[in-house]
Amino acid sequence: MVNYDGLIESLEKSGEDFGILTMQATSTMSILADRFGDRIKALYAAEHGFFGSAAPGVQTASSWHPFWNKPIHSLYGEHRKPTPEMLEGIGRMVIDLQDLGVRCYTYLATIKNVLEACSEAGIPVTVLDRPIPMGGFLDGPMRKPEFASFVAPVNVPLCHGMTPGEEAVWIKNAEGLELDLEVIRMTGWTHKDNQPWQNFVPPSPSIRSWDSAVTYPMSVFTEAFPAIDCDRDGSMAFRVIGAPWLDSRKLAKTLGPGLETCGVKLRPYRYSPMGGHYKGLTLNGILLTVPRASAFYPVTAAVMILSAIAQLYPRQLMIGARLSWLDKLTGSTRLRETLNGGDLNELFTDWIMDQDEYLKTKVNLYK
Repeated sequence: MVNYDGLIESLEKSGEDFGILTMQATSTMSILADRFGDRIKALYAAEHGFFGSAAPGVQTASSWHPFWNKPIHSLYGEHRKPTPEMLEGIGRMVIDLQDLGVRCYTYLATIKNVLEACSEAGIPVTVLDRPIPMGGFLDGPMRKPEFASFVAPVNVPLCHGMTPGEEAVWIKNAEGLELDLEVIRMTGWTHKDNQPWQNFVPPSPSIRSWDSAVTYPMSVFTEAFPAIDCDRDGSMAFRVIGAPWLDSRKLAKTLGPGLETCGVKLRPYRYSPMGGHYKGLTLNGILLTVPRASAFYPVTAAVMILSAIAQLYPRQLMIGARLSWLDKLTGSTRLRETLNGGDLNELFTDWIMDQDEYLKTKVNLYK
């Protein structure tokens, strides 16, 4: 699937010294270090650091790799975009990040920043492409310009259905970058492939499995509502939603039929979170599963879950709520306004209409 042979052939042909934006979750550095040695001048790390051990939102410092004696430039610390000094001696940048195809997952922002820095420095870029867990499914709101941020770096739907290579091409086109960009395409993969693949390695601390990756856009909004938990630090990260005051069976009964139209099933589930302010308690929750491959609308499902909780438990849900962060995650104020008594169907219809313009520009390298 991932075309390492194509990457090696391209690097051998170019003959340039290069840097690599990657992570320990991929095999790329191990493969290239044995082959190219001193031609590799530096590593670059996104959120969570090269070794994937830093907690969400925690800044990381630049360091040295203990095995290969290469500098690791942090792009989630003092700088989030490579500086000219970080790019010294680099003739080409290789990008290899396992993304999720979700706008607020920050690897998209890091890819954008690296492409912009390389464009400004006249450095060509090669992206080793990887699959995204949800295949080509598209769902969620577009981002309003005034809500541009590191969790909403570009104006695409929250679930945008593009691989890292496709993201890079889209960004180059949308930003009008003068950039020599090459994508090493996967073999034997299409956007219809949205089932677990072998040897899935967690790309960040809380995306512990393929299941966590596909349920992430359904439960990431818990970041804005600390009163509900998603077991972010535990083995069921992003696969559950719970609280001590929740009636699991009542919520499941309310949501079940509607969520099935989104390709999602749920059932009551009791668990004890490994972190957060509910650590050590046993919570009443729901377990989210994705049994269907023919239709999947995770952001729509997320809004339906939030709306049901807001109707059943309005006071409890709003304890400690970070509504400005909800606006950042969604890229507008619409969801917050809808949860305050708006029309869900109108919201979903607006999403679809807004996506029409995106579909004219969406990149698909795997038709």
